[in-house]
Amino acid sequence: MVTAAAHGTSRARQTLRVLQHRIVSGEWPLNSRIPTEKELVEELGVGRSTIREAVRTLANMGMLEPAPSRGTFVRSLTPVSEVLGEFMAGRGVVDLIETRVALEVEAARLAAGRISAKELSALRTSHDDDVASTAGAEAGADLGAGSTTGVERGSTPGQFHALVVRASGSALIADMHAGVMRGLRRAVSRGEARPGIDAASRHADHAALLAALAAGDEDRAAAVARDHVLRDLVPTAGDATDHDA
Repeated sequence: MVTAAAHGTSRARQTLRVLQHRIVSGEWPLNSRIPTEKELVEELGVGRSTIREAVRTLANMGMLEPAPSRGTFVRSLTPVSEVLGEFMAGRGVVDLIETRVALEVEAARLAAGRISAKELSALRTSHDDDVASTAGAEAGADLGAGSTTGVERGSTPGQFHALVVRASGSALIADMHAGVMRGLRRAVSRGEARPGIDAASRHADHAALLAALAAGDEDRAAAVARDHVLRDLVPTAGDATDHDA
């Protein structure tokens, strides 16, 4: 696993390690909003500048994403190497989407044959939280940090997809996928890509993939993943490119 660079005072390095551990361990789930700067200062007993530097470093690693006026959200459970992140950021949006398709389809196929009961349970929880979070957002509810539905999908697909990739058992696929998603977040922020389906369709697709994984059906899992990923995020200009074989 890539680790945060060792720099600054010992307290600064320790703070960085603590925050990174909370992400990697799942204590702060993907797409969850982390505690506020004030809360972290009080809890860890360090200065605001130390917290800000740690958050900035983790954001540069692709693990956190500050969202003005909304807080800071977990966007990757593993660090994205600077070299991989910059390489992916320099690719076109269609290249990134095509690579995402290839990675997630194979990840779903592998996960169908390898997923553990614990991983399957985590996927069910992620799906249920996504449904509840969407319902809460539509109702105008305030889903704060610490709530069971306190997650935000963000600018790109998040927790459910990352859990499927991790369930593949391939660390290399997971690392490459994290790099691709970092590139896609940047593409979305530049207005080059957008969601291609609504929340209801996303929920239905995720439920279908969850069922295929639970059944251990590798071909079905791969087919559902391919159909979903091709529609999930598309280029803004000219809509989705034709990827049919």
